[in-house]
Amino acid sequence: MKAGVAGHNAALMTPDAPHQVLLVEDDPMIAKTLAMSLRYQGFALSIATSLQQAQAVLAERGFDLLMLDVGLPDGSGVDFCRQVRERDADVPILMLTARTEEATAVASIDGGADDYVRKPYGLLELSARMKRLVQRRAKDRASLAFGPVAIDTKRRMVVVDGRDLHLGKREFDILHLLVREGGGAVTREQILAMLDCDREIYDRTIDSHLSHLRRKLKDAGAAVRITAIYGVGYRLEMPT
Repeated sequence: MKAGVAGHNAALMTPDAPHQVLLVEDDPMIAKTLAMSLRYQGFALSIATSLQQAQAVLAERGFDLLMLDVGLPDGSGVDFCRQVRERDADVPILMLTARTEEATAVASIDGGADDYVRKPYGLLELSARMKRLVQRRAKDRASLAFGPVAIDTKRRMVVVDGRDLHLGKREFDILHLLVREGGGAVTREQILAMLDCDREIYDRTIDSHLSHLRRKLKDAGAAVRITAIYGVGYRLEMPT
């Protein structure tokens, strides 16, 4: 494998709330082709070219799907899969490999992978497998909660201490993202990507959306707060 793809900041977005995917792949041609092709299938790929880089990305944010190459320059994708699974039993993991031996497939599944695809693969088959994994996860996570704030993602409803909280579309999407991260950091780039808005225009309005959301949460008596993390983004916190 060859290294040389830009880091995880190069995410490509689709118009309709794309599924966020971390691709750990050190072959620049494969990574670029997948990122460009899968954007039309409803996926936004962030790229890590090594396990070390992947660890740094995962420490910053969560993803709807993790795609791991088995052979990477700084270690085994199978071993990394096992490490991820010990920390996160929820995130779907799809292994990619050029190896054909059955033992590699078995090791991947035993290591916690949800699916396994051999190279070369057809784009339609790959995207179908990816959609199956993220849809299964979405079904399991139709309801999310952080403290007194509960979100029904299917009906796009928010309840605070048993009372409905009425939010605008942008406010709901931002709160959903914050709750989904469970207190983890959410970057401004993630919010911009989710809103699918022109950066020059909407980078100036994120603060406005957050201000309205903070006020509505406070008025509803929600014992949570949206905290700014300097140089990073925002996260939900429970007051101490």
